[in-house]
Amino acid sequence: MTHKEIFDDVKDSINYEDLEKEKPKIFKKIFTVTVSILLIVLILSYFLTNSTIRSVAIGLFESSKIEDSIVEINKTSSLIFEDNTYNQLLIIYNNNPDLEFKVCLKGLIKDNNYLINEIFTPKTYLQTPNKVIADPCPKDSLVDMHSHPLRHCLPSEQDFISFSSFKKKNNNAIMAVLCEKGRFNFYS
Repeated sequence: MTHKEIFDDVKDSINYEDLEKEKPKIFKKIFTVTVSILLIVLILSYFLTNSTIRSVAIGLFESSKIEDSIVEINKTSSLIFEDNTYNQLLIIYNNNPDLEFKVCLKGLIKDNNYLINEIFTPKTYLQTPNKVIADPCPKDSLVDMHSHPLRHCLPSEQDFISFSSFKKKNNNAIMAVLCEKGRFNFYS
């Protein structure tokens, strides 16, 4: 028997209809296994990562980076540093590399944007790597801002309590957390 005859016999014995029926089954199995592995990885990553890692990830997702002295507060408004105020903020940030600090940002609101033209540092009583105790911002401040350790952008429960009392003095005020050079998280 020649090679051609053997090849023709094998070719004739293959049922192509059965092969076509097998393709969707194989695809379905591959798809099911892939989705299952992905779900297992997601579930394990949630349970195996600690709350600090989750907090950092959520904070980074919620926060905004500054570009050309403008940082987005939300979809409809921005905070705009004018008159070299962003550079003043960076000096304060650089002078407190391992300590939290508090500043009050003053200016005006125009077209839903916060235009910042003054930075005020209230009297500070205590600074640690993860806490700052200072006088409240004056009621004419637009932004009650403090820093957090690197990439920890979510405010603490105490931050919300302090901001709530300040918000009663100035309904237009917002809170900002500076969690790395050029990264802000805002709450109103």
